[in-house]
Amino acid sequence: MRMSAAKLFIDLDAVAANWRALDAMSSSHVETAAVVKADAYGLDVGRVAKRLTREGARSFFVALADEGVAVRQAVGDDADIYVFSGHMSGDSDQIQTAGLIPMLNSPDQVARHFAETPGAAFGVQLDTGMNRLGLEADDWAALRDDLMAAGPRLVISHLACADEPDHPMNHQQLRAFNEMTEGVSRRSLSATGGILMGEAYHFDLVRPGIGLY
Repeated sequence: MRMSAAKLFIDLDAVAANWRALDAMSSSHVETAAVVKADAYGLDVGRVAKRLTREGARSFFVALADEGVAVRQAVGDDADIYVFSGHMSGDSDQIQTAGLIPMLNSPDQVARHFAETPGAAFGVQLDTGMNRLGLEADDWAALRDDLMAAGPRLVISHLACADEPDHPMNHQQLRAFNEMTEGVSRRSLSATGGILMGEAYHFDLVRPGIGLY
């Protein structure tokens, strides 16, 4: 039997068209970012990020700091690059040299960020019910004043059940996020599923990931 090789053809124009379609689902004041973690879900983060930059994307989300470095090399200095895992031990040099924005997830990360990278940009991730990453309500209450005084670039949370639009957890998390972030000027709750659920979930920035690919 003769062995054959498979080829994968990646249509970057299709990825860009998906980004445009998702961008059109929110109001003009809502920024549409792009999640490009895991090498843009295995499609080559450099090529994908460059194409989305040409399309108009100005903010990117990655899982880890070293992924953020790769995006920075691809898109240049103007983009905002957010790191979902936050400020992990050993990340300080990459955060500073690549201008990354860690989404701080715990009191330990908050302390590390301000001790090791004073003055560096940061965001905050809150746990509103997914129980994966993010400051718990009590920690947020204790740290909020200091964090807000330092000026986070973005405050986010993540929906646990957005692939089930009628699931009651979506409304519970929306209510919790509104309560926890009252008065915060720049907020983000939705990835692709949240975008599809409508304006109430869009806030200031949406973060499509799998819907792009």
